[in-house]
Amino acid sequence: MSAPTTKDRLLDEAEKLFAHNGFDAVSVRDIAAAAEANAAAINYHFQSKENLYQEVLRRRILPKRERLLAMLDEVEGMDQAERLEAVFRGFARVHLDDAIRRPGGALVMLLMSRELTDPRPEVGLVVAELVQPIRARMLALLQPLLPALTPRDLQLLIGSHMGQIVYFAVQWNKLQAQQEAGLPPFIPLPALAVDVETYVGLIIDHVTRITVAGARAMQEEASA
Repeated sequence: MSAPTTKDRLLDEAEKLFAHNGFDAVSVRDIAAAAEANAAAINYHFQSKENLYQEVLRRRILPKRERLLAMLDEVEGMDQAERLEAVFRGFARVHLDDAIRRPGGALVMLLMSRELTDPRPEVGLVVAELVQPIRARMLALLQPLLPALTPRDLQLLIGSHMGQIVYFAVQWNKLQAQQEAGLPPFIPLPALAVDVETYVGLIIDHVTRITVAGARAMQEEASA
């Protein structure tokens, strides 16, 4: 296996520093030193710290976007009766795989949490560029399945589903961080102190069941 290129090292170290410290607290020199590179390498590969930050986000969001689009392609090929549960189950699986199973998942969640709480306008454009196709496809798929719901209802439904996924992913990653640091683990949900495969399966089943039940209740209420 070949050694990481200078560009890859800069992306890897920038991701860690941005996630732990935030964009403003990290300097070009900090990133270069962590990557064992010359500060001029950042200008050579990315032209600016802002562009480097955007590339860090793109590198993580773009593969997830492609996995979500592939999932939506699969769901759209199913019978209509299967689609509601399948789309929310698939959505949960892709996000939990990314946050828990894939290397660096906890770091990415921390990075995205910083972006949500302290957003940078130019980065918002990057996120929108990568996320908007998923949002549009989700809404187009859900509308005929839940015809009584408004676009706002559907957006709230997707948001609440995502919120559940993020909560359970954070709990898992927090527990792993405590164990790696040699700290006595605090387990807010003792029933979920299981191996990763069991945990992911349990959470996918749980959040899908809750969201689908809520969606059907909203549809029934709006149709009355």
